Amino acid sequence: QNLFTMAASRSGSNSPSNDPNEGSPAPSEISTIALSLLGTFVAARCLAVVSRLATVLAAPLAGFYLMSTCPTNESFDAKRELKRVLRGDYKADTDPSKPKNFLEKALAKVTASVEAEAAAFAGCNVEIIDLLGLVKLASINNSITKTSYYFLGAVNKWRYIMAKDFPGKETKND
Repeated sequence: QNLFTMAASRSGSNSPSNDPNEGSPAPSEISTIALSLLGTFVAARCLAVVSRLATVLAAPLAGFYLMSTCPTNESFDAKRELKRVLRGDYKADTDPSKPKNFLEKALAKVTASVEAEAAAFAGCNVEIIDLLGLVKLASINNSITKTSYYFLGAVNKWRYIMAKDFPGKETKND
């Protein structure tokens, strides 16, 4: 079939159509579509400018807030934070290894105190890294358990992040 017979079968007559604009939209539809597209483009540009402006204003304000509330190095008490981690204070309530009743909590406190005192006596290594004055990263390297504990200092508080075992230094006997 050719184009003329297809157009004729659509129009319902057998004679070919002489109107060249039969399949194209009316001029008013084209202008409506064009105005809609233009309005959408203008609205998207306005939102992009507002978003950039909010980012330009919010980033320095957030940085100033973090700088003014960054805890001092002296506020980090390694022994106290280590006791909290070893007691299980930072574990989720659904964690099965978190002490639940009075006896388990008392035993965890005693164990944590003994282990923290032993680590302090053995000389655990405490490092505090200042990240542009915005936040601080503290690590406690416990040489007895061969574990590193990491804390983040921001907004006037030290928060526990994670614990990671580190391999011990092995000596080779030849």
